[in-house]
Amino acid sequence: MSSESQNLETYPEQIKPDRHEKGIAIATFLVIVGLILSKTTGFLRAMLISGLFPEKLQEAFNLAFKIPDFVYNLLVGGAIQASITPSLARSIQKNDEAKGIKSVSIFISCAALVMGIMVIAGIFITDKVYPLIYSNPESQESVTIAANASKILFPQIFFMMLAAFSIGILNAYKKFSATAIGPTVYNVFVVLSILMFAGNSAKSVYWTTAGIMVAALIYFLFQALVGSKYLKKIHFSLDIKNQGFQTLFRLAIPILISSSIIQLNGIILSSFADTFPDRIQTPLQNSLMLWQLPYGIFAVAVGSVMLPSLAGHFAVNKFERASELLSGSLRNALFMTIPMFGILIFMPEDIVKVVFSFNENYASQRVQTTGYLLLGYSAAVIIHTIVFIYNQAFYAIGKTKVPFVSGLINMTVLSLLCTLFITLNKNPQPIFLTLSYSAAALVSAFFLVLYYSKNKELRPKGMLIFSLKASICLFFLVVAVWGINQISYTPDGKIAQILWLGLRSVVGMTAYIAVAAVLKMPELMNFAAKFRGKFSGRLGKK
Repeated sequence: MSSESQNLETYPEQIKPDRHEKGIAIATFLVIVGLILSKTTGFLRAMLISGLFPEKLQEAFNLAFKIPDFVYNLLVGGAIQASITPSLARSIQKNDEAKGIKSVSIFISCAALVMGIMVIAGIFITDKVYPLIYSNPESQESVTIAANASKILFPQIFFMMLAAFSIGILNAYKKFSATAIGPTVYNVFVVLSILMFAGNSAKSVYWTTAGIMVAALIYFLFQALVGSKYLKKIHFSLDIKNQGFQTLFRLAIPILISSSIIQLNGIILSSFADTFPDRIQTPLQNSLMLWQLPYGIFAVAVGSVMLPSLAGHFAVNKFERASELLSGSLRNALFMTIPMFGILIFMPEDIVKVVFSFNENYASQRVQTTGYLLLGYSAAVIIHTIVFIYNQAFYAIGKTKVPFVSGLINMTVLSLLCTLFITLNKNPQPIFLTLSYSAAALVSAFFLVLYYSKNKELRPKGMLIFSLKASICLFFLVVAVWGINQISYTPDGKIAQILWLGLRSVVGMTAYIAVAAVLKMPELMNFAAKFRGKFSGRLGKK
């Protein structure tokens, strides 16, 4: 047996990649590339907000999205990927595409009708809702601007819904290349809006949000264009008595509530953040964006590609293949996010400084606060990877109520911890917000893992061996980063800051990968084998 074959069999349940698994690998790569582009342009957006809006308007701009985003996730949100995609994928797998298309068409029609009504209602009542949630007298000017800006943003969620439905349908057909670039198109136009309209007045916030609303329309039109071959099958129908729709609706309701809970958690955190005398809404939002960068690229890419395939395996009772797919997806996602945790805990302020601090609009005190909050979030990059992958697994097998219960547990624990450490604490610190968030997610993750593991046929395998090896790799990363941090050096200038941060990150990642290679971890070795195979093939052709 060759050494490469031995590497492929390090975990007993792992099988050699077949054509289907290679297709999953390629799809995951395409989604990762798309997410990297999307997250990069999204970061550019956040950097411009921090640099071009003064502090007060930064707070208002970020708050303006809270209520519209909540309404979006309450009505549509996770139901797209988590119910429509696996439902349609199961229909395709069973050669009953027409039935699946009809059910999805009715679901989209009903959602569009309800969303249209909510958008109109939101425009009229949002200025009354914001002061109820954010009641700190010192922040009322920012809250008023945010409420007015949210009126402009509400139509955006209708177009975002249509774009998301388009992506959900295309993912069911495993046309990931057609959905990978869309979010980047949206972010590019958002960036253009900020560059054109950002300034020092409330009107600049209003014009910028109007530009973002137009960006959402362009996003939908782009997605509809690239997916027209499959989207033209969708037709308007309100036949709510259709059995397929009713089944889909019953699956979607827990998912919709679960998605809204995610937004509620954000509102809970921002509401508690509003009790601090200093402005920390923008640092809280920026620290959230930073930890979600690796999570949003790697975990979301792996989980999104896994979802339709896992649903297909389950639909035709291929439980062993389903277990293998979940096992590999979970390990691959964690292998890529675990080292990010090590980097975040050792260089939070350095990361914040590089990304957000360009002028006096993001002063050193704000950098320190954001880094402090990011430190509390750091564990979430691993915890939420587990939560997301398991949630996708439950959606794939049709048990949508379990992630809903998990979400309720998360929200309850978060509210209790924030009350304990912020409201009842005589000396509350901002980091208690993000530590509470991470701790609540940990409780939720334990619940999901234990519940899913009750089914021995479906539960992932090889996780203990992987966890031990990944912990060893993380240890050496931490040692490497800690060691280079002992060098007494303070970079002067943005380029020097970027290079110093990049150097330490590369040193840490090199240590992590080197140890993984010594331990012959399949997550690394399989990738290296595929890379060598493609590279050798190209050389052979030449």
